[in-house]
Amino acid sequence: MSRTTLLLAGLLAAATAVPGAARAAEPVRIGITTILSGPTADRGQSEQYGAQLALNEINEAGGVLGRPVEAFYADNACKPDIGVPATKRLIEQEHVPVIIGALCTPVTHAIEPVVQAAKVPLLIATSAGQDFVDRSGVGGNEYLFKTIPSEVDIARGLIKFLRTKNVKSVAIAAAAGGFPQANAVAFAKAARDAGMTVTAQEVIAAGTTDLAPLLDKLKAGSPDELLVMPGGATAAFFKAYEASGWKVPVSGRFEPGAALGAVSPAFRQAGGLAGMTSIAVFAPLIDKPGVKAFVASYQAHYGLVPTQRSFFVYEATYLAVDAVRRAHADKPGAIEKALKTTRMASRLGGTYAPDDHNHAHTPLFVIGLRDGTPAVIATE
Repeated sequence: MSRTTLLLAGLLAAATAVPGAARAAEPVRIGITTILSGPTADRGQSEQYGAQLALNEINEAGGVLGRPVEAFYADNACKPDIGVPATKRLIEQEHVPVIIGALCTPVTHAIEPVVQAAKVPLLIATSAGQDFVDRSGVGGNEYLFKTIPSEVDIARGLIKFLRTKNVKSVAIAAAAGGFPQANAVAFAKAARDAGMTVTAQEVIAAGTTDLAPLLDKLKAGSPDELLVMPGGATAAFFKAYEASGWKVPVSGRFEPGAALGAVSPAFRQAGGLAGMTSIAVFAPLIDKPGVKAFVASYQAHYGLVPTQRSFFVYEATYLAVDAVRRAHADKPGAIEKALKTTRMASRLGGTYAPDDHNHAHTPLFVIGLRDGTPAVIATE
């Protein structure tokens, strides 16, 4: 080997052995576990789009710690037996110091002990359950951080709004399944805690097409307001509501546009849904500068209207990078400590300041109709 070759080899070895320009180019890693295969892969893709949009903006602004930021994805297919090893790969092979996920609630449950054992913080950006809050932070898993409102937060926000309308009694109907039924339980408890009477609590069975009998049951108690979480039965429910001739106002958790599209033009024009309201954690129509900028950028990049999943993963990506910046390190322990003291502002308003259970409380929005068009009518 020539002296020149030996000299070059020595220089290369020295360059890789010390921190400097070469090491500065190494990316700060963020792990994201979501659904990227199977029948609900479009949901995971919306999260991926939100994360990538945030990373584009962050890296165009210079990254963090003088380094670019890169996302490493793990497809959990919404199956715990796939999600657990996928998360372990993020930690053990990709060496990510923070993870965002997991969209699919059963997977989020399954990976809780994984991140706790590895001492890697998990930002729960889309799984809504209050049980995550109850098990996080003080007295629980210090590495879980829930960044979106739970169904309990949402129910309390909606009931607070309904109290301003002097509502004293409600009937509740929700689609079968874990998520809608968790919301129904939370609605009922929040209503009773506020001194309201719950006149009925009914389940919309999967595959039900004739909802007239359900409307009759709900109508029997003469409630002041009807609270619904109809899920995939939204169109069928509002068609049955129109046919019933019932005039009681409808509120709850559903897409107002889908409700409007389910009823006849004549019913809409006659004001049949004039009193309709729905509570949301995010909606593209929220008239705030940060939300409007996000929606415009998302549509420009992907030609799609963003979902709440894409928005909350977008903000969770910023939250993780903000923690790295304030920690001055991309180490799990340092990030976990920084997340506990975050005061990062949300584009929705307020901040992501966590409580003792590592739970942030971002604003909630009541969507109603103005001139027959969905609009934010209150913020809770």
